[in-house]
Amino acid sequence: MTVKNQASKQKSNIQYRDHILRKLCRDEARAREICNAVTGLNYSDEAKVALYNLDHSLAWRFNDIAMGIENELLFMLEHQSSICPNMPLRFLSYVTDILYGWFTKTKALYSTKLFKIPAPKFYVLYNGDEPLKEKTLKLSTAFEMDGGENSLELVVHLIDINYASNNEVLNKSESLRGYSYLIDRIRNHMKQGFTRDEAIRAGINHCIEQDVLAEFLKTNYEEMANMLRFEYDAEVEREVLREEAIEQGIEQGIEQGIEQGKLETARNFLKMGLTLQQVVEGTGLDLSVVEDLKNKIN
Repeated sequence: MTVKNQASKQKSNIQYRDHILRKLCRDEARAREICNAVTGLNYSDEAKVALYNLDHSLAWRFNDIAMGIENELLFMLEHQSSICPNMPLRFLSYVTDILYGWFTKTKALYSTKLFKIPAPKFYVLYNGDEPLKEKTLKLSTAFEMDGGENSLELVVHLIDINYASNNEVLNKSESLRGYSYLIDRIRNHMKQGFTRDEAIRAGINHCIEQDVLAEFLKTNYEEMANMLRFEYDAEVEREVLREEAIEQGIEQGIEQGIEQGKLETARNFLKMGLTLQQVVEGTGLDLSVVEDLKNKIN
């Protein structure tokens, strides 16, 4: 069964545009716990946390988080398929939107006094099936000119939060570890033949029974189920788009090959002395194309 067929058989009427990690981070205590684990720092219980809205950013997706804590601005997103090399460029859009939209006053940019801004940090919380091969991504990798000094850089840190990875980050955050365990349970149920909806329900119920994020999941049961359905729908959509892009590329290649063959045949016909009309009838090319070929030959 193809990915597209699997998607069509699911009962998904999803209107949520949020993500479990974003929901967890709406609680200040959990947000501080997650920030401490991801950054390796130790924010105190008094550290204020603000979750910023990315809804209108150019590259925003439902699982992307912008969060201010103390004098730092953290950007995090969770990724479930292979790592995209364009993530630094995506983060660049976010950080400029947040800094200009929330922190910067136009007059301050023209002042003789230095305007201070929170220090931005960028993280990808990787939850995909493929092994994580890199620990960082850099914006400069995308620059067309290699070598020399760059005036702009943005570094993204990649963190494996798969439950099987037993990453120290998961050991430092009960919330992240619980989330990772929930996703792991859902995937295992799907591998056992559960439908996606059945796997989500079974995963949530299993975590509640095992006292993993139990109160959070019980309080937000239906919302969590819907968020997860939307998340898996989005992942399926990306796979479908990826498959369609590959198929389209193959079809275009075939079409280009056929077109190139027609042009080569037309050149040979013209060299043999056939009339323009005969070449058009023999190849199916437009008269203007054949005329242009003849002019180039002459």
